[in-house]
Amino acid sequence: MKEIWIINQFANTPDMPGHTRQNDLAVFLNKNGYKPTVFSSDFNLSKRKFLKGNKKFFYKSEFIKSIKWVWLGVFPYRKNDWKRYLNLLSFCLNLSFQLFIRLIFCSIKKRSPKLIISSSPQLPASFISLFISKLFKIPMIFEVRDLWPQILIEMSNMKAESITYKVLKKMELVLYRNSDLIVVLSKGCIDYVKKNGASKVEFLPNSANTDLFNYSKLPAEGQKFSSERPFKIIYSGAHGIANDLENVIKAAFFLKNLPIKIILVGDGPQKDHLRILASTLENIDFKDPISKKDVPELLSSADAILISLADIELFEYGVSPNKLFDAYAVGRPVITTIKGIVNNEVEEFNLGVTSPPGDPMKLSKAIKKLFNKERSERINISINCRKMVDNFYSKDLILTNYLDKIRRLINQC
Repeated sequence: MKEIWIINQFANTPDMPGHTRQNDLAVFLNKNGYKPTVFSSDFNLSKRKFLKGNKKFFYKSEFIKSIKWVWLGVFPYRKNDWKRYLNLLSFCLNLSFQLFIRLIFCSIKKRSPKLIISSSPQLPASFISLFISKLFKIPMIFEVRDLWPQILIEMSNMKAESITYKVLKKMELVLYRNSDLIVVLSKGCIDYVKKNGASKVEFLPNSANTDLFNYSKLPAEGQKFSSERPFKIIYSGAHGIANDLENVIKAAFFLKNLPIKIILVGDGPQKDHLRILASTLENIDFKDPISKKDVPELLSSADAILISLADIELFEYGVSPNKLFDAYAVGRPVITTIKGIVNNEVEEFNLGVTSPPGDPMKLSKAIKKLFNKERSERINISINCRKMVDNFYSKDLILTNYLDKIRRLINQC
């Protein structure tokens, strides 16, 4: 079998919180005659803790449903401070050692992997992967999940004059110019990566796992919503600055006299602050993060799904949020604050309601608009959402296209 290495520090299996793109790809490759190995860390980004029970191991290998996972030990952290950089660096050092040693043995046995797939936002890990791919003459695909390091500038986490930014920017340019194929998850990123030196670029967005996320009818409502049966809005994801859930909580102040409940599921560095901000509100609930396999049931219990991001220019064209496609798949109207590509899609195909980011008053009005719609209108929106998955964003559709690109690249090299 042709071996493929998939590298992403934040890759998850379905029993973990977070995205499962690498897992879905690995499973699909395995079904089509390839032998994938996923290199990741069991220090989960959502929970900020180790999920394999032993934080002291250097690495740990295991097979999960015929897929080999190599969990690399990393330095833990809780807040986005200097310890986070140690976390990223420790993964890179561990990865370097693991890849180099494994490729030495592979060279002796004359059965090196046919392809390496690495992805942002972990640019140093992808840079190391590229270096090793060139050293051992293995083709590499670089997946652009987030436009690092530019996103750090726009979120005011870093200055363009800083040494760290300049080093990361150089890594980004080298990756664009020297990877055998660039895969972008957002169509709006194509021009950006081409302007920065990429030549071979393919658009392969995130997708909905239609094996896991099935369409379900909207929950029963009775004659009208009430305090006993409120209009239930669910947000499931990270609680960080980029997600701007402070905007959501401020919007909730304008909705407190309506039978509307907003449930925020997940974790992150902003969660404690958000709890304090919402302490006087009865229409906001906080829940702990859950595994991916439990998300369909959670979303199906909602009347609408909230997708929230901050007012950052790159988000207009550079995002492909997993939670959006999950919402489409179960057939739930969405409420989005992502100007540009995402809001335009929601409006064009009648998939929910939109609001500009960072405007709690307008967000509250958008929520009221959806809340006040007749059930028949929301059912129509629900059906439209599922059609988007079936026509554009199904897992099998995206992965079949991905497999075609992989086969062509391997055959060319």
